[in-house]
Amino acid sequence: MANFTSEEAVRLKFRVEESDGATTALIEANIAHAHQGIVSRIRPEYIEAPPDAVIIAETLLAGAATLRSLSARLALDRRETRLAGHQIETGRRFPALMETAAAAEAEAARLLAPYGRHAAESGPIALLTETL
Repeated sequence: MANFTSEEAVRLKFRVEESDGATTALIEANIAHAHQGIVSRIRPEYIEAPPDAVIIAETLLAGAATLRSLSARLALDRRETRLAGHQIETGRRFPALMETAAAAEAEAARLLAPYGRHAAESGPIALLTETL
């Protein structure tokens, strides 16, 4: 089953570049993982022809996972960083990326709520607590 979003959509939404450490492999793995999590939570009638909200939610979840991955590397790096169009101070990079990722996950959960299965677990999808 094809993913709902694309690498290009994640890069555009979160403004992450190869030079930031956001490789194609990293983003594609995060998209696949987000897709798997969404497909297991939404009703079957929305899988073949997903509404825009479901597609956006997958983009947000994949982007959040990408930001979390980048934050781990940036937390150890002492260089100044420009990410998502904003200059991030050395000491604020990690918390800023984590806050942005958490906000994206919360928005994705809100967007997916109307399409969820009744038996699906509720709450935000925590992609990093699952194994890739």
